[in-house]
Formats: sequence, structure tokens, C-alpha cells
Amino acid sequence: MTVTEMMKQIEERLTGDLPQDMQYLSGLSMDLKGEENAAELLEAIAEKAYSIMPEEQRAEFTEQTFLNGKRLDQAFAETLKLVNDGRMEEAETILAGLSEKIAAYYEDAKPRLFSFRNPFEYHMYRYFYPNDKDFDRAPFDFAHYLQLYGYVLLDNKKLDAAEDALERAIRFNPVSADVRFELAELCKLRRDGKKLLAVCQDTLRFCTTPDRIARVLANMGFYCYYIGDFYEAAVFYFESLRFYGSKAVEIELQDVMRHMKNYGQKFAPPTEGQTLDVYRKYGLQPPPNSDLVNLAVTLADSAQEYGKPELEGLFTRVAYDLTNNPQFRERLEIIDRKVQEAKEKGES
Repeated sequence: MTVTEMMKQIEERLTGDLPQDMQYLSGLSMDLKGEENAAELLEAIAEKAYSIMPEEQRAEFTEQTFLNGKRLDQAFAETLKLVNDGRMEEAETILAGLSEKIAAYYEDAKPRLFSFRNPFEYHMYRYFYPNDKDFDRAPFDFAHYLQLYGYVLLDNKKLDAAEDALERAIRFNPVSADVRFELAELCKLRRDGKKLLAVCQDTLRFCTTPDRIARVLANMGFYCYYIGDFYEAAVFYFESLRFYGSKAVEIELQDVMRHMKNYGQKFAPPTEGQTLDVYRKYGLQPPPNSDLVNLAVTLADSAQEYGKPELEGLFTRVAYDLTNNPQFRERLEIIDRKVQEAKEKGES
């Protein structure tokens, strides 16, 4: 989408009701984050929001959405570059400022604010927490901001502060597996096996891709190795590799097998029954989560019924990622062709 096309759409949708229009612009900002020219589009939306705002509200708006002269998303983008460059102390300083803004203006907002990454996460939350209906969309991806803050604090060996940041991130996105992975790393650093197990149990039910499932299972391998359950550790590492190949996990599996050999134990690929027994021993439901598969298929069918191929594709992709079922891959190919044909017609 070009800026011109977007601005035309915005002008057609604005109503003159300031709260409603600001809510629309905020939602649009989140929807367009995946566009190739997202930075340009978000800049235009921010300028439009500022222009329709009464003069007396602009100072308050600036205070809540800017840090050191930069919009919060721009400040966050700066920290990402710093982290990629290994400049963690500088990144921590900016992220601390972002954290303070979030705490001051958004953390205790009524209704509660969430920053789901995509529509499927929204529906996951509705599925897992059906009684919670009074919430709204955060203007920025605060869960991601606080997740990165926690990561940086971990790297800077500030474990208590990191835990606080990550717990806050989870409150902004209760169905995020990614935030919980950082929490698992903190548990490893503290050698807190009890909490690591609880985090793994909590995370697995929210995993929507094979690499995320594999990461939880690798963490379970770490946990079992830590408590001395070498056979179970080997099973979890084996299961992790079944979902997603990783050289690091292969090395961990080989290390566990060497320890087992030292104790006179042998490891062979476990049977289905043996694998299920290991999952049950630690209170885990074997992946993939059938509830998420069924939810994805139901949402995909609904999107198809309402003629929304992009959403149908998103939900079908989740079902395929979870199951690797070729029927879902074929459906994705059909959807992709429909979307491409629609784009070509629009351009002609």
C-alpha cells in the first residue's frame, strides 16, 4: 500500500468523532506493521493523528507518545539497532525510558490494553480467556518493547529487573510464547528448575510454530538434565529435533547420551507410548495443541465465508505450521493464487 492510497482510505473513514478517529488510526498503525514500507506509512498516520487533534491535546499526546523527541516506535527501532550492534548499555538506557512511559500512561489503563502481534493471537486470547471481554488494543507493541528490555537486562546481568520487565510484557500479551522464552532463559541463569518447569508447561500451549514447540522441548531437555533425569532429557531433545532441526540441540542430545552411557544406560528412539509417558510425567500435553489447530481451521473457514483471503491464509498457515498437513499446504497455495489474482486485477 502506498501512502497516497492509505491517506485516501483514511479520509474516507474519518468521522469527525475524535476518540473514534484516534482509535481507528491506532488500529490501522498496528495492522500495517507488516507492510514493506511500514515506517513510511506509520509516519504518515502519526502526522494525520497529530493534525486532527485539538491544540490543547497535542502537548499531552506528545508527552505520552514521544521519548527524547522521537515517537515511541522510532525510539524502539533505535534500540534494536543498538542491540544488534552489541551496545547493550545504551539500549538499556532508551528501553528504561520506554518502560517508564509505558508504566506512567498505559499499564493501568481502563479498559486494559493488549498488544497482540496478529489476529490469531487475539482469537487465542478470546479462546483461552472467554470471560475477559473488556480490553482494547495498545497504540504500540508494548509486549515487544518490554520483552526486548528484559532480554537486554538479562544480558546486563540484572536478573530481578529482567524478571519484572518480562512479567509486564506477558501482561500486555498473555498468549505470547516468545516472551516466555526469555523468562525460561532467566530461570536457567538462576538454576530455578521448579519455575523453569512451570514456564515450559505454560509456554507449550501457546506455541503455533514448530520452531517454538522445539524450543520448549529443548528447554525441557535442559530441565531434565539439570535434575538428573537423563533418559527423559534425551527423549525431549529427540522430540525437539523431530519438530525442528538444530545443531545445538543435536549436541545436547549427544551429551546426554554420553552421560547415560557412563551410567550403563542406552538410548534408542522412543516408542510413541514411551514418549507419551515422558510428557505425562512432567504435566505436558504432547504437541501440537489440538485446540489451536481446531481454532485455526474454524477461523480460516469463517474468513473464507466472509471473503477475506488474507485472513484465511493467516489462519490456514497456523494450521499448517502446527500439523504439517499437506491438505493445509494445498489450501494455502489456492489462497495465494486468489490473492495474487486480486492484486493483478487491482493493478490493471
